[in-house]
Amino acid sequence: MHEVVIVEAGRSPVGKRNGSLAGAHPADVLGPVMMEVINRAGIKSSDVGQVVGGCINKVGAQAMNITRTAWLSHGGAEEVAATTIDAQCGSSQQAVNQAHALIASGIEDVVMACGVEAMSLLPIGSDAFAGKKAGLGSPMSRTYFGHYEFISQFEGAERIAEKYDITRDDTDRFGLQSQERAAVAVAEGRFETQIIPVDAPVLDADGNKTDEKITVTRDEIPRDTSLEKLAQLKPVAREDGVHTAGSSSQIADG
Repeated sequence: MHEVVIVEAGRSPVGKRNGSLAGAHPADVLGPVMMEVINRAGIKSSDVGQVVGGCINKVGAQAMNITRTAWLSHGGAEEVAATTIDAQCGSSQQAVNQAHALIASGIEDVVMACGVEAMSLLPIGSDAFAGKKAGLGSPMSRTYFGHYEFISQFEGAERIAEKYDITRDDTDRFGLQSQERAAVAVAEGRFETQIIPVDAPVLDADGNKTDEKITVTRDEIPRDTSLEKLAQLKPVAREDGVHTAGSSSQIADG
């Protein structure tokens, strides 16, 4: 096996729901990051053997291999192959795994792993809902329901909490700790070297794109909160549940 190393990394800022990145096409969020990472690595885009990207909702603006669309939209070499992977929440992680395997096996010398999701534009389940609405069928066959119960992520999380005796106080404290750690990291400038600025159209009050653009340079998190504020939030899946919006990952663009 060939030795595999990471030579450079970077990311876009993380935009909140309907925030600064909501008006940007996902190709115009991922593409500039790709090119800047290549620039920082001191190589040419043609030196890359393959690009592997993760994306869940491959419909609308993210359809037709968004990884390659982003690559070509921002000057990536045409001869470089690109693949988009759907492993749901682990899509970008699987892109890294596949990039590693391509190099370790000797198939490629240089591979870029990446990912993008425009959740303001394409909420969770957009591909399934759009397909069903267009009369293109359901992603789940009848035989699937003969083997498994279809539940939401939140209901699944509630069942895990029951199994491992995780309480509402546990989840609130975990959520608060996450926000506090993020706030410290931002204050100490820990993310500054990894964030690559992205230009995005400004939206008007009705959510329409304007001719004005802004350069987004920082994450639109964390949010100021407390245990008292978190305790006031209603559970999502069950009336007596333990999971709330305060202990969950946010809807984000990036």
